[in-house]
Amino acid sequence: MILETIACDFCGSTEVLPVARQTDKLHRTTDEVFTIVRCKGCGLHYTNPRPSKTEIGCYYAENYAFHSTPPRVRRLAALVAKKMANGPFAALADIFPAIGRGLVPYVNPSIPDPVRDYYTMGGVGAFLDIGCGAGTSAHFWGKNGALLAYRRVAEVAGVEVAVRARETLSAAGIEVYADLDSVPPQRRFGMIRMNWSLEHVHSPSRYFAFLRERLLPGGRAVVAVPNYDGMIYRLAPDCVELPIHLYHFRPRDLENYSLRYGLRIADLRTFSYPQMFVAAAQAGMFPKEFAITFGVNEARGFQAMLTRFDRAGMGNDMIAVVERLD
Repeated sequence: MILETIACDFCGSTEVLPVARQTDKLHRTTDEVFTIVRCKGCGLHYTNPRPSKTEIGCYYAENYAFHSTPPRVRRLAALVAKKMANGPFAALADIFPAIGRGLVPYVNPSIPDPVRDYYTMGGVGAFLDIGCGAGTSAHFWGKNGALLAYRRVAEVAGVEVAVRARETLSAAGIEVYADLDSVPPQRRFGMIRMNWSLEHVHSPSRYFAFLRERLLPGGRAVVAVPNYDGMIYRLAPDCVELPIHLYHFRPRDLENYSLRYGLRIADLRTFSYPQMFVAAAQAGMFPKEFAITFGVNEARGFQAMLTRFDRAGMGNDMIAVVERLD
């Protein structure tokens, strides 16, 4: 396919340095090789050249996780496994090695849900989920942090590019739009979330401008993205979900965008979990020694070690809570 070459979305510079090259090793939709560059002007990392808006859909696998609704039994099983893997009885699981290995993908840190916290603490206004998928799972927060679950605490709406996911939400009575331009201009929100979606968009500036314009006074936004300052990317800069990840943010990038659009970061934390290292190694993007499946107790020990990197800002993912300055 023909790729487009762009200037930096933040500062407009066309002066860049290549930092990594990789093909689609995770979803295997293409053998093309893509380049991550760093802007010489502001330091923003992005994929360049990249697929255009009209062609990017070709690089999403048909079974891309958040565009579909998994069976209820599978969702329930995942919820139970997560509780077991991070609970007091996980130590017993390795008595049965197959069970212990099966729980490893569910070992992760405990991160408060900023959306639920906002409404619990008296936040007002509707909730808009940008990149909401089918509304049944919210990546790290799973079922309890999904768009459908928040109907119990607020009026909800979503923005989702995938037609099948929008059809699912519409059938459930959820207000859902195909893109930002489709959101009625008079609509304002108390909470807006970009849940591992900002790295997929063609112009982050448009989304930060949207936050500034559409948040109610006192409203907040949650921006959750991979952290390109994270340990895994420091060790392997090409360990990236290309080409569908178009931007590769660091904490300073989110701060730069926020300040430009009259916003401030009220809270930012980074975090990691063991399965990311395993999956990257299995895909051939990280040393093969990490592809050896842990037992759940070893994974929990690894998680405890990763917590130190997380606290130093080197977690592989990050969550920023953003609010208007006025």
